[in-house]
Amino acid sequence: MRFEQDPRFTFDTFVDGPGSQMAAAAARRAAESPGTSYNPLFLYGEPGVGKTHLLHAVGALAQAVRPGLRVYLRAAEELVDDLSSAVAAGTTESFRDELLESDLVLLDDVHALAGKGRTQEELLAAWDELVWSGIQVVLAARVPPAEIRALDEDLRSKLSGGLVVDITPPEAETRLGIVNRGARDRGLALGEGVGDALARLPLDGGHALHAGLDRIAQVQADESRQVSAGEVAGLVGAGEDGAAMPADEFSAFLADIAFTVEQIVETDPWRKRLAEALLRYEGEGVRTRRLETALEADSAPDVDGLLRAFTADVERLRAIGAELRGIDEKAAASPVLSDPDRVAEAEALLASAKAAAERRAEAVPAPTVDRWYHNNAEKVAWSWLALEDRVIEELG
Repeated sequence: MRFEQDPRFTFDTFVDGPGSQMAAAAARRAAESPGTSYNPLFLYGEPGVGKTHLLHAVGALAQAVRPGLRVYLRAAEELVDDLSSAVAAGTTESFRDELLESDLVLLDDVHALAGKGRTQEELLAAWDELVWSGIQVVLAARVPPAEIRALDEDLRSKLSGGLVVDITPPEAETRLGIVNRGARDRGLALGEGVGDALARLPLDGGHALHAGLDRIAQVQADESRQVSAGEVAGLVGAGEDGAAMPADEFSAFLADIAFTVEQIVETDPWRKRLAEALLRYEGEGVRTRRLETALEADSAPDVDGLLRAFTADVERLRAIGAELRGIDEKAAASPVLSDPDRVAEAEALLASAKAAAERRAEAVPAPTVDRWYHNNAEKVAWSWLALEDRVIEELG
């Protein structure tokens, strides 16, 4: 299998924030229970938001939970190269078998499949067997399946068939957490305010922040001193692509852009709360259509009221289910009891079951028939003798 665990990329080292908590929770669930929750799980977001980190973390945790689990991890471009080699060698069956013999398939940079018709064809040919066999598939790309150009429509549909989660760039607090953890992992002592100064720079995602830490570490090692907060902007900058750039270029960049921590704000925190609730209830087997509809809204609903009402409906369904199990096991298995939008139907189901149980309890019992009397010749004979003795007694 094509997976070598990288100790840098685990759930313990992943710093999640409002924009990545849902993705991290879904990825963890896929690792702990492969093939049972979201299959496939599709993560997408800009470079540097942690997609590759989460893919590696899924593989590491899955193997920790189930030692010996076969994990297949490839980037889409590597998949294309693998297929080209297999076609040249006449071993395309082996290419497909390697996928199907895995327990967990992790594919990175799926957007690179655009226009790669033969690779799409082979992946599509193996797809149904992958999913039907319970093989967990986790994918990552820069954009959602619907926005990957030159992608087979059937494959696009299958990639979208599970859970698709957007990972947004980290906000200020999360960026600072990435910096602090990165410094700790490197054994790097940062001067006062250096971590904050680095986190405020317009660096694009975790990779660029880690590159900034490496630059600071290099200067401190070369000059045997601590870098000050005022030096960070000059040592570590960001170009148009969000990558680090030389100090002189960054000085010019600063002349045009005033970047402050206020610009890095938490985006739509209400969506985070709804997404967390949605994931929790989905994991418990509860239909979450109401929460999904609210999550897709353009403006924030009354989140507190929505979650209170939804929780109350879930608790009522569970109470009804508990009552039904004591009355009618068949009714207790109804799918109505997992849908908070159908509480009224669940109440009617309970009322019907109770009425049926009462009718059974009030029914007049049928007279007891002595079957032994009717079917036993010996008893009939003794009855006739008893009658004869009674007649003799009366006549006497």
